[in-house]
Amino acid sequence: MAWIKRNLLFVVGLAVAVVLLGVGVFYLLGTMQEAEGASAELTATNEKLDGLVKRPVYPNAKNIEAVKADQQRVEAFKARARARFGIIPKTETLNNASFKSLLEGTILNLSRGAERSGVKLPEKYDFTFGEQRRQLQLPEKALPSLALHLGDLAGICQVLFDAKVHALNGLRRPQVASTDTTMGNDFVTKKADTNAVVGASIIPYEVSFECFSTELGAVLSGFLNAKEAYVLKTINVEHGSGTDAAAATPDPNAMAPAGASDPRMALMRRYGMNPGMAARYGLGAGAPQVNPQGAAAPATPATPTKAGQTALDEKPLRVTIALEVVKLAPPALAAAPAAPAKTPSNR
Repeated sequence: MAWIKRNLLFVVGLAVAVVLLGVGVFYLLGTMQEAEGASAELTATNEKLDGLVKRPVYPNAKNIEAVKADQQRVEAFKARARARFGIIPKTETLNNASFKSLLEGTILNLSRGAERSGVKLPEKYDFTFGEQRRQLQLPEKALPSLALHLGDLAGICQVLFDAKVHALNGLRRPQVASTDTTMGNDFVTKKADTNAVVGASIIPYEVSFECFSTELGAVLSGFLNAKEAYVLKTINVEHGSGTDAAAATPDPNAMAPAGASDPRMALMRRYGMNPGMAARYGLGAGAPQVNPQGAAAPATPATPTKAGQTALDEKPLRVTIALEVVKLAPPALAAAPAAPAKTPSNR
């Protein structure tokens, strides 16, 4: 103890040196671990760089220009692809009065179009918008969806009218909950969906009509070549009511009124067949004549033009098509350039 008292400063200095030595060793070990981690990261980065340099496609000026050209081709492809899809119309200025006018005008045009094309419609048909025609006020939020559905149904009907189907039995569209309060045959169970990735609206519809196989082919071709993007999901074909076939084949035991034309001739005129072809198919002068006693007179045999020639007696078909209309959101407008900042004038 006496030695420590005589050498107190030495002992204190020695203790401080030991503590500093321990702190230095601890710091050295920590620094060595950080150095090893940095060395491993540097090695991995060097390996990644070596892999990029040794790849077949090196990021030189030529390859960068090729990538830019590929990006331009992708943008051109996107523009062509967008042209195949309809664009959701803007309806910022749509209100109850303008929608009512649009609705009545569209229904009138569709009714006239059906009459011109010889397409039979249900009596006083509203094209699924009977509830909207009866309501005096419609919710403002529902008007864009209703206008969109109205335009889609008009396009679908135009395809049917161009194909000259026999009858339009009915249309079905998605329900707008705030306005379509009457649930019936006018609405499909599936709701409209939106693809958030590409900003596309997918709207389901269903159409039922009667036609022959020729008109059915024209309908499918019309959907394929239409400006809108129609995706046909299901097609259900069954035998129709047979009213057209019954009208085309009169009862031979009934006495025809004087001056009445053969219904089969009217059916032939519907499809562009001239009266001169009547004898070929056993119509007109070659058809069975009915006398007042109700007995059919012997028909004058038609002169065949080709051996084994036959005429197709097709029955009408009832077709139900479930489809979807795909529409894209309008492209975003380019941001307007910012106005230059005004600098205060020195006075």
